[in-house]
Order: sequence, then C-alpha cells, then structure tokens
Amino acid sequence: MKERITFIHPIGGEHDPKSFDIQAKGMLGPTINTMREDRFTIPIAEIPANFAEVLRQFRSLQVRWASPIQQNTISPFSSRISPGLHVSYTPTQQADIDPSKLCTLLQAFGPVACESAEVFTDYKQNSDELPVGRYFHQHLEALDDFIAFFSTHFCTEADPECQARTRGLDIAASLDITYDAEEGTAKLTAFWPLRVQPLVALSAENRRTEVGIMGLDAPPNMKKHELGASGTLTVLKEQTKPSPVFFAFPARHRASDASFSARFATPTGLHPTMQLGFDSNKPPGDAGSCNMYAYLTLPRTIFADRYQLADSLFLASKNLTAAPYTSLPVDLEAPEYTTSVWGSTILLQLAPPEMRAYQDAWTAEIPLHLRYLKPSKTGIEDIEVPFPAVFWACEPVKSVDFTKSPFDRTHLGYDDLFEEGTVFWHVHPRGLSDSRVMKSRLMSGISVPVLNDSASDWVGIGTTVAISVGFAWVLWKLLSAFMSSTGTSSAPGTNSSGSSIGKGTKKKKQ
Repeated sequence: MKERITFIHPIGGEHDPKSFDIQAKGMLGPTINTMREDRFTIPIAEIPANFAEVLRQFRSLQVRWASPIQQNTISPFSSRISPGLHVSYTPTQQADIDPSKLCTLLQAFGPVACESAEVFTDYKQNSDELPVGRYFHQHLEALDDFIAFFSTHFCTEADPECQARTRGLDIAASLDITYDAEEGTAKLTAFWPLRVQPLVALSAENRRTEVGIMGLDAPPNMKKHELGASGTLTVLKEQTKPSPVFFAFPARHRASDASFSARFATPTGLHPTMQLGFDSNKPPGDAGSCNMYAYLTLPRTIFADRYQLADSLFLASKNLTAAPYTSLPVDLEAPEYTTSVWGSTILLQLAPPEMRAYQDAWTAEIPLHLRYLKPSKTGIEDIEVPFPAVFWACEPVKSVDFTKSPFDRTHLGYDDLFEEGTVFWHVHPRGLSDSRVMKSRLMSGISVPVLNDSASDWVGIGTTVAISVGFAWVLWKLLSAFMSSTGTSSAPGTNSSGSSIGKGTKKKKQ
C-alpha cells in the first residue's frame, strides 16, 4: 500500500523547509492556508477478500461523493461534480451484471436505494470498444455513516491515528473510491478545501508515505496545457529532511475566472425554470476553440424533456445552443413514486453573449418538469436539485497523456462525452445561503404542491361516488331508451299504417 499526502497552497504562501520537524513517527510543520489531498493506492491482493470479490466484477468502478457545502479550491484541484453520491461502473464483459453485491457495499454510506438493476441508467463512453456503462446518483448530505462504517471495519482501537483521520472526513469536500482492473489497484482519495490547517503527516508500518508541500509555480518551458508547482517532497521514515521539487504536469481540468449561481425562477409551478447566472461571458484565454456546457444531475422528482430541447429557436430564447446528450431511460409521464430509475443526466451547450470590449453578466434558462409526488400531511413537498457542473470544453490537445498528472480525475460523467484530450475549464459555483447550517449550499430548492393526506380519503370517496353516479345515469339513459322504443313499437293487429288487418271492407254497390 502506498500513501500520498499533498498540501497545495496559494501563490505567496511559501514556507521555510527548516520549520519542519521530521521524525520517524511523521512530520509536523506550521499552520498555513492550504488544501490537502490524501490518496491511498492499494493492490487488489491486499484488499479484504469480500471486497476484492466484488471489485473483480468490474473493468472499472468509480464511487464518488461531493459535499453540498460550497468549497474554496484552486488549481490543480479544479474538477467538479454535482453534490451527492455518484456510482458508475463498466462490467468486465459486454453482458450486464447484477449490482446487488455492489449495492450491499454501498450501504456503508447509509441507506442507498440501489437494490435493483433497473435503478441504474446507461451512460455513454468515449470508446465504442467498451461495454455500456451503468450509473447511479443519490443525494448524500454528509459522510457520517461512512465514517462510522470505516472506523468499525478498518480501524482498530489500538490505532488512534486511523480513528482520528477517519473522523476528519466530516469536513472533507470530496471522497473518491476507484478501481481499475488493468492496473489491478483501488484508490481511495479524500480532499479538504482551502482553509487554515496544520501541516501534519504521520507514518505507518504497513505503507510508504510520501508528503508533498507545494504551491503553484511556472517552470521554464512550461507548455500552455500544463500547470507548474514547486515546493518540497519528503518520504517518511526514509528522509530526515525534505527535498526540493520543481516540475510541470499536463492538466485536463483547469479553473476559469468566472463564477455562476443556480436558482429556480418564481413562481415555479409544475414546469420550473432553472436560471444559471454568470458574472462573465469571457472564454478561457489562449485555450483555442471552446464551447460552454452545463451538465445536470437531476433526481427522479424532476426531469428535462429532450423533445422540447430539440427546438433550436426555443433554445436560442433561453441562451442555449443544443442538448447533445440525455441519459436513458427517461419516462416523461410517470409519477415519481412509480419511477424505477434514480433520475437522469443531461448535457446542455450554453450560448454566452458575444464578447465585447468588456465582460458581460448573463443568464441561461433551463426548462424542467416536475413529476407528481406522493401526498403529504402539509400539502407541500420540498425537494432539492444539485447545482450542475459548468465548464468550458476546449479543443483537444493531441498527443498528450493527461493521466501523467498526479491530480488527474477521469470518468466524472461529462468527460466521457467529449473527445479524448479535451481540456475542461471549470466555472466556480456560488452557493445559496442556508441559515440552517450558516453556510452556502450548492443545492436549489423547490416547494412542490401535492395532495394533502387529510383530503386524499375524501378524494377517493368522491371519486367512487362520481363514478357510481355516472354509471347509474348511463344505465338509466339506456333503460329509458329501451322502454321508449318498446312503448312506441307496432301494436298487435295493426299494420304499419294503422289500418285493421283481417277485417274485410265492404264493396261499394254498383
């Protein structure tokens, strides 16, 4: 097992390596404003047998969680996904697999509704040689259940460091657990956003621990598709002082200077409109040809109508260009409580106003549709929709291996929809203030009118009465028509003209 701990601080946050205290037990440095990423790389041979058995079903597996709380980050940690728990996998063979064993493991995050294969949706991959992938999403506010599970199953009472580090996930911004069959390894990566924190890293007997403390920099001859960093690197238990490092690496995910907000226009009704507000229409500089996109992750309570989004004139009126991808299946008529799939994803190309001599703030509108929800006691049901991932997708950089970046992330959902080598410049989200947590959340809320529980019984009774009355009325009309036709029919002993039959008429005398 290998461990890599990386601290990245903003430009100007340099520190003196002499201030580090490096011992056999670990390293202690000053408290600074920095981000932190912990990554464990574990060969499948070292993974417990019950977990390894599940992993071997997959060609690749990604379990990712992102916090709904707004986080402050800088490059190279620029990639973004919508808040919640994301699960995607590619099976080892063309035939699909039974995800029940995977679902059992996912219960470590709490009650995850993934029991049936019908819950998962298909997702597109950028290679036709790969089998169809499967995807699932569920809102998950925090990692409390995962922390409890991990502390119980992987940390012993004799290992207080494991317990302490696991508890530290309660303020993490994201958690990734990935598996790649070709590499034969699983990776667990946790990330903490930019904040004031101590430079602390502890060593362990059963793993090699590498600690990097760096800031962004620009090495000579750095290419435009690269980022640079400088700082120190220390291998615990092998070095007694840090070594200087200065290097450049290709970056698939970059940070743009723009930001956006997401909210629903009021009144929402049953056809709400999500408004994306941008503070700039300026594309990334020196990035070549770029287009702007929003990738939405929608719970099954709400959906986008792909047929409505096929109208180019309608899209233009909303500052949209196209809807190049929608996950399937999406039932346009079913109520929420009869819908089996978790929800849907949709990729929308946005249409920023033409750039003038200065930047312009602008808004894009995304039409959505609510499903009918179950009745409630109040007659109102509150739902939340996660912020989309918004980015500029710029022309692919040929002959560059972005996987050489120590901070690269792939299979985020939207990246597989673009040509290999595409560079993503991410737009920073501005969250909505939430007084309950005294923080800004990356969730847009809607209050949906539903049937009141107290009235639902009367509705059932009223429906039964209405049907009964209607049936009685139809029956009465049919019976009346029958009686009427019977009463006016020809009486016995008369012909159709009303004259007598069987009684001769007297002949007139000549």
